[in-house]
Amino acid sequence: MIYYRVMVISDNIDAEIIDFIDLLNFTLSLSFIEKWKYRFSEKFIRHFQFKLLDSLDNQKPLKIDTLYLYLVKKCSYSREQVLDFFNAVDIEIYHPMVFGKFTKNR
Repeated sequence: MIYYRVMVISDNIDAEIIDFIDLLNFTLSLSFIEKWKYRFSEKFIRHFQFKLLDSLDNQKPLKIDTLYLYLVKKCSYSREQVLDFFNAVDIEIYHPMVFGKFTKNR
């Protein structure tokens, strides 16, 4: 009985890892750019992809506030556009790579 429970937990973790890798593959693909470029702009999407790749390269998770400040301050996008993007892509599904609580009252 204990062996069965360990197998089920292991299968669930394996499935979650595969789903997350699929999410990252899609997010870093041209299909993701095509899906969102008319609503946000190709350059905006590429900035988002760059930060995700940078996070993977550094092997460090990305704080959502850091991502927000990067897009607003460094890339000069409007706060409303960044918040709209976070809501549109459901930024919380990128946890644990993008983590933290985002305070919308900025």
